Amino acid sequence: MSKSGDADNQQSGDDEEFFDFINSTDGSDDDRQPTREELTVWLSEFMGKSQEAEGMYRQNFCSMVVDRLWGEFGVEGMCELMMAIDRRAGWISDIIIEDADLHDSLFVGYGIFDNDAIYKARMSNQLTELNKKIWRLRKKYAKLISEEIYLKTLPAAPERKTD
Repeated sequence: MSKSGDADNQQSGDDEEFFDFINSTDGSDDDRQPTREELTVWLSEFMGKSQEAEGMYRQNFCSMVVDRLWGEFGVEGMCELMMAIDRRAGWISDIIIEDADLHDSLFVGYGIFDNDAIYKARMSNQLTELNKKIWRLRKKYAKLISEEIYLKTLPAAPERKTD
């Protein structure tokens, strides 16, 4: 039997066990209603599985969209996607580091090439520190940018005549 068949049988067995309170075969009253505790367990299991399935669907769907966009339009398509995401979400995002930056730095500084540098960078302490600094600066500059926007919306003050 295939692995997926085994998983299906396991899932089916889990479901049968999971719904025992509904399909009671122990000779008790067939009209038995589940207890509050049984319903609570069932509901929490159901909701947990539903959230996991939704997360997996979302992750796979997003990956498929990005892969297709990359395949059809390359870097330009990814830039358009980022701009569309920014517009929709009300964000201003920017590219902090590109893998080419890391490759150049590794090669110039250490004479090595690491094809997984971008993945390793995401897990690095230095990137975490950079993100913390960016988050702190974000508040400061949001205030300064807001002030600049506000000042530009004020009507121009009348010029003084000097005679």
